[in-house]
Amino acid sequence: MSGNRVRHLEPFPLSTLGGWIVAVLFLAGVGIAFLSFKNRVARLSMDVAHSEKELVLWKKRNMRVQVGIARASSAVELERRIAAWHIGLVKTSQLEVVRMEEGKRPDVLAETTGGERRRLP
Repeated sequence: MSGNRVRHLEPFPLSTLGGWIVAVLFLAGVGIAFLSFKNRVARLSMDVAHSEKELVLWKKRNMRVQVGIARASSAVELERRIAAWHIGLVKTSQLEVVRMEEGKRPDVLAETTGGERRRLP
């Protein structure tokens, strides 16, 4: 008699429907996660590209500043500025010594004629 019993009363088994629902939800979750990671990678790559462009601009600015510093600190440029300012500075030779003493007033040093320069032996 056991062979005559109806094993499943529902026309479509609920366990099969539940399995399909779980599989579809799992695939939807994997797809959403994939798109999320893909968007994150695209956003990070755009940030890297922007940072690289900014780095190139900073390198160009750095080169311009370095050229300006080299040009401004050259001996020819310094002599031109000294001549333009008319401050009367004289270029010292390699053998001259300039001695500065503490406690002396600047006006005492200004009264020297410059003829008393001492040469190193």
